[in-house]
Amino acid sequence: MIKPNNHEIDGLAAACQSGGAYVESIAKTDLATFSENEWATLIEVIVTSFQDHLRTAYADDPPF
Repeated sequence: MIKPNNHEIDGLAAACQSGGAYVESIAKTDLATFSENEWATLIEVIVTSFQDHLRTAYADDPPF
């Protein structure tokens, strides 16, 4: 994103919170110790949260 709009900025914030919650749930803060599955899950949590936020935001406020 070169110049994120308000929905994207809010989506990134939501994704950060979801990612942080996942990291807290597995009680690991050193990313170097993550297993392959933990990394994959973290990415899935972050991307899904971002997409879900945008889907909801654009349903209420379409970009066109």
